[in-house]
Amino acid sequence: MTRNSTTRSSRRRWTAAIFIIAGALVGIPAVAAGNNMFSQAVGRVTVVTDADGRERTVYWHDYPGIADVDPQKILQGPTPEEGLAAGQDMIAEVRAALTAQLQLEWAPTPDGQEVFDPFVHQIQNYFGGESLLTAMNALPSQSTSVPRAWADKQRTLAIIGTVIARHGYSAPVIDTFDQWTDEQRTSDLGGKTPETQVIVSGMAQGPAGQWLSFTFQDLAKDATGRLEERLTRPTESGWQLDTLRLSYGANGLLPDAYREEFKERLEPFAGQTPPAPLAT
Repeated sequence: MTRNSTTRSSRRRWTAAIFIIAGALVGIPAVAAGNNMFSQAVGRVTVVTDADGRERTVYWHDYPGIADVDPQKILQGPTPEEGLAAGQDMIAEVRAALTAQLQLEWAPTPDGQEVFDPFVHQIQNYFGGESLLTAMNALPSQSTSVPRAWADKQRTLAIIGTVIARHGYSAPVIDTFDQWTDEQRTSDLGGKTPETQVIVSGMAQGPAGQWLSFTFQDLAKDATGRLEERLTRPTESGWQLDTLRLSYGANGLLPDAYREEFKERLEPFAGQTPPAPLAT
């Protein structure tokens, strides 16, 4: 499966409209700094009509979650530490399956990365404020070789999909970058289509904003040698050139210490349809 994408992250849209939105954004007069700068300063603002007919202004910079991830899914989801442990266990299952079925072997963690901190705490909520959530981006696993034929890459994704489906993840989806020109895809990825590219990447979506990313890096497709030159690192770095990389991450999980505060801060937003996220 492929997807049209220009980013490595994917958010889920969610709505729960009990209150009536009276306006997507409060009208704000133009100022010298410009409406966009003002919006970034105060965050997203909506006007809602409560059940008793009263209007009130809602300032979304106080929202404790993040845009496009259902807060109930967050409350039901793991803590960052639990998510990381479960995600790494899932990656280990995927690696074992790929070793058994495709004879892929796996490189050790690159030198100097053992103390890497995968957590980013109290990330932005994409409405102009800070959330209570922790984002995560774990170090990738790297195979020591890469499936060359397109059919073998497809089989690899099918094996990955079978394993991660047991953990509640969607099927892996390839980034096709359809909004890029042929020249951009050829320059940055090594080919116009995934079948011909040096770099083929994508993601699978998991519960509560968790995800698994994958990247095939196949230098046999590099006809000019430019990408190999760009991607080559010192041998002692431990980073692989011809490889399949797998990584677990999360857009935002709730630390146990913030659980009660999250529920309290969520109350003013109950039942409301969130506005569009701010551009980042």
